[in-house]
Amino acid sequence: MTSSTSGVTSTSSSTAATTAAATTSSSSSLSSILTTLGAGSGLDTSNLVNELVAASQDPVQEQLDAQSTTNSNRISALGTITSDLSTLNTSLASLISGGSLLTQPSVSDTSVMTATAETGSRLSNLSGSIQVKQLAQAQSISTGGYDTSKTFDAGSLTFTNSYGSATVSIDAGSSLSDVAKAINKKQAGFTATVLTQSSGQQQLMVTGMTGDAYGFSISGSGGVSDINYDKSSNSGSMTSNVAAQDAKLSYNNVDVTRSSNTFDDLVSGVSITLKSTSTQPVTLGSTRQTANVRQSILNFVDAYNQLYSDISTNTALGTSSTTAGVLANDSGVRTLKSSLNNMINQKLSSNGTYSTLGEVGVSINRDGTLSADTTQLDTALANDPDSVEALFNPTQSTSNSAVSITSSISKVTPGTYKLSDVTYDDSGNITGAKLNGKDMLVSGKSLIASSDSPAAGLVLKISGSSVTDSTISIDSGVGGAVNQLYKNMTATGGALTASSNTYSKVTTSIAKKETDLTSKMTDYRTRLTSQFTAMNTAVSGYKSTLSFLKQQVALWTNSSSSSSS
Repeated sequence: MTSSTSGVTSTSSSTAATTAAATTSSSSSLSSILTTLGAGSGLDTSNLVNELVAASQDPVQEQLDAQSTTNSNRISALGTITSDLSTLNTSLASLISGGSLLTQPSVSDTSVMTATAETGSRLSNLSGSIQVKQLAQAQSISTGGYDTSKTFDAGSLTFTNSYGSATVSIDAGSSLSDVAKAINKKQAGFTATVLTQSSGQQQLMVTGMTGDAYGFSISGSGGVSDINYDKSSNSGSMTSNVAAQDAKLSYNNVDVTRSSNTFDDLVSGVSITLKSTSTQPVTLGSTRQTANVRQSILNFVDAYNQLYSDISTNTALGTSSTTAGVLANDSGVRTLKSSLNNMINQKLSSNGTYSTLGEVGVSINRDGTLSADTTQLDTALANDPDSVEALFNPTQSTSNSAVSITSSISKVTPGTYKLSDVTYDDSGNITGAKLNGKDMLVSGKSLIASSDSPAAGLVLKISGSSVTDSTISIDSGVGGAVNQLYKNMTATGGALTASSNTYSKVTTSIAKKETDLTSKMTDYRTRLTSQFTAMNTAVSGYKSTLSFLKQQVALWTNSSSSSSS
């Protein structure tokens, strides 16, 4: 009995040792051991563990997969809509900035001068003539020749013109190239260049800015005292190559001067670049972009419809026979859709016959898309082309010709503002003004809207001292309206940005749930494996005991039979 019992104990200890080894092995080793141990219970415990884990994991994983697919579809659809809106915005911005939708100035001789329209200008009535008598040029002076090995002791160069002076320090041991670099580094409006002569010697050439007032003198001291020039007497160690002078021209028979060959303060709304002198006046006029404006309205309708179609498809409500769009409950896209609908009747221009797209033949269909009545559009273009043009182009204007807007049109929120209560001192200097009842900042002849004003960013220039009030109109046009809509939708806190953030959070949440599920199922698998291992160990022990008992019974039976014989 003791020997047999000892044998059972040995079997149980062996099985326990096997179980301990199985518990600490990898999952693949556990599976193999379980299959072996399964012989004890008659069960395929490895397969049973897999099925139990799958039964717990698969339903949850399927839900997470479905949520992930839906969320990915929402992200994709939102991306498409945002891209459509961005394309519409950039396309309009490109057309407007390129001037293809804006009446452009024309000149009769482009070899003498060129002219371009500034954003926000209206040039339909532009007419005049300009004769260029002299081009502006910059003063240029140069030193004599120096050997390439020449170095200078420490010193300084002082540049003086009508606007003041600037001093450049020269370090000891500087070469002529080092002197030029020091001048350029100062960025005082002078450009220095080192020229190499055919003899191999070097010269220092210094050039100023264009215009008579930018003519300059140089005074050297210390190690560079031999570099000097006096403009008033045209004397010194340096030689004058080109004298500074203003551009001289006649505009409508009135002589004017400009310090540069490019200027935008002669003809309102026009930037002019002079290229050569002329013996005869050059005619200045304007060319309307009517065909471009017409086509752009039609193109806008097509682009709008593409955007609106994508929105409608993805926000459609489900019916008994159709599936709801993936963005059916997206508040951000619904906000965009509503804003687009309102744009057709939004006031885009303050001046002229037409102020909305609806007034020139663009209408909303029952499904929310747009259509263009080309007959009504052509009639509007024939009746008031400037007004139709203004619907697309951002414009700014004042009701008083003595009041000009010098700030960029993109800096001010569109709207109509009232300038009032402009006051002056006895010398005609502006002392105060109000814009929509708020005090403006005064800077010389300029008036600046306060930072808390709806027109923050607006800067006005007053000519003379008789202006008391004026109406200021800042119109966005379609381009400005779409740009503002895009900014509002995609800015931090914007409707589309909020939707995008929501879906990003969902993505993160699903990923966390999947990680948690994997961890939970790993623990579950480990627990099942341990339990089935323990079961198989017990069953194996029971079988060993049963086998021992059967042996004993057989021995007893054989012993009894022998005794009876």
